[in-house]
Amino acid sequence: MKEQQTAQTGVVVQGALLLGLATVTSKLLGTLQKIPLQNIAGDGVFGIYNTVYPFYILLTVIATAGIPVAVARLVADTEAAYDRASSYQIAAAGLVMMSVTGVVGFVAMYMGSGTIAGWIGNTQTEAAIRASSYALLILPVLAVLRGYDQGRGRMATTAVSQVVEQTARVIVMIMLLLLLYLYESTEAKLAAGATFGSFAGALFAFIVLVIVMGRRRWRTVQDMRAKGNLHAPTLLDSISNVSGVWLWMKRLAWTALPICLGAVVVPMMNVVDTFTLPRLLQGSGVSELEVMEQFGVYSRAFPLVQLVTMVASSLAVGLVPALVLARRNGDAKQVQALTAAAMKWTWLLAAASAVGLTALAAHVNAALYMEDKGTLVFVLVSLTALPGALQAVCAAMLQGVGAVVAPALHLLAAALVKVSLNVWLVPTLGLEGAALSALASLTVAAMLGARSLARAGGAGPSVWAQGPARLALALATMGGAVWLTSTAVAHLCDGGRGGASAATAIGVLLGALLFGALAVTLRLVRPAELAALPKVGQRLAALATRLTRDK
Repeated sequence: MKEQQTAQTGVVVQGALLLGLATVTSKLLGTLQKIPLQNIAGDGVFGIYNTVYPFYILLTVIATAGIPVAVARLVADTEAAYDRASSYQIAAAGLVMMSVTGVVGFVAMYMGSGTIAGWIGNTQTEAAIRASSYALLILPVLAVLRGYDQGRGRMATTAVSQVVEQTARVIVMIMLLLLLYLYESTEAKLAAGATFGSFAGALFAFIVLVIVMGRRRWRTVQDMRAKGNLHAPTLLDSISNVSGVWLWMKRLAWTALPICLGAVVVPMMNVVDTFTLPRLLQGSGVSELEVMEQFGVYSRAFPLVQLVTMVASSLAVGLVPALVLARRNGDAKQVQALTAAAMKWTWLLAAASAVGLTALAAHVNAALYMEDKGTLVFVLVSLTALPGALQAVCAAMLQGVGAVVAPALHLLAAALVKVSLNVWLVPTLGLEGAALSALASLTVAAMLGARSLARAGGAGPSVWAQGPARLALALATMGGAVWLTSTAVAHLCDGGRGGASAATAIGVLLGALLFGALAVTLRLVRPAELAALPKVGQRLAALATRLTRDK
């Protein structure tokens, strides 16, 4: 029995790791797809896309955020009780509820695109809003199907569908951009083509899920008929039980609501810029298209910052199950050790990333976006990598220790700071003011998160942020060396995009190696902490021991 439980646990862990890897891969594709968008279509289209996309994300989060988790949780409970009929009823309830939600969202967004563009203060966004609305017809249903499969313990299907969704989305977006660019379409139509990729990605993922689930269902029916059972329960049977479906719809709604409320606050931060920046920039007397071009320049560094935050969040999420178990067992020391480890690694890696991006800002800007326009804005936005990553990890850790409301309140406070500072700084400082307000608001969220985490029983900054002088020395040394080296490489390569790319590649490699060496020699990281890392931990620990043996 014990061996069977161990095997089952191993399968669950493998499935969770597979789903986590797919999530990281899909987010990586979704983040980096913005670079070819700007390269092909320019800052104007890039700005329109980045203006509309946060609003679209907000709506999809409202429509789908809590549903996969709620469906998975309820289906897992019914499957554990061998109640397959109830599992089908949960799936049917979710499909009915989310189909209605998706259609209502589509109609509201499509028919109200002009009104929403008016709220944004830029008519260039109207076509893109309409194009993005189509995805609401598919994504809510897709969320239910993924949640159902996760509840049945089938993580691979969800993982494949996520990767398919993002891959198809990027491919279709690039194809439409090239086609529309060939026919000399306007910036508004180009942006609409880019946002339509979201619908295409969701559609391909939906088709993959339906095919896989259909084949699995067909095999199940054949097996049951071979055993003499001529009628296997179906979703249609479940839908016919109206009262049962209605009861499950209410349970799904109540289960998903708190999850949705927690998830919706993060997109709200980006929506603040969507509904304030265009109007504030328009006030300086520039045209709508010029405003979108400025918004595009402002958005250049965000994909890289989001990448840093995503990596940090992925590391933290991997510790959450252990954190929940330690808290359930009343092991306060283990809770503190886990939170300290997560926060310390985030503190070091995010600080190094922010300084590295700042030192390489001009070269990264030119390498990815073909020119170094808006480098000061790029620098200021790059600095948000540190508080953004800290805030994200604090939120994950707080969820693990049971403080589920705190992260939402922190981001709500940050959103209010962002609105206030945008109104104050953008009219006088322009894009630099927007970047400063982003830095300040995320810093507020990170500080509030760290304070709440310390109060909830986790480790405070005095534990995971030790040695600030040594860290400052390591960052200054790394940043200076990276800047000098990358500048010399770009000069030797006679500038241009090729020189900027070479400078970026060499600068990133140098920065990573130098900061790693300094972190060890200055004792920011101990060999024992390196040994805990998977795969390469023991080798890194042995190297660190040799480096610090005589110190």
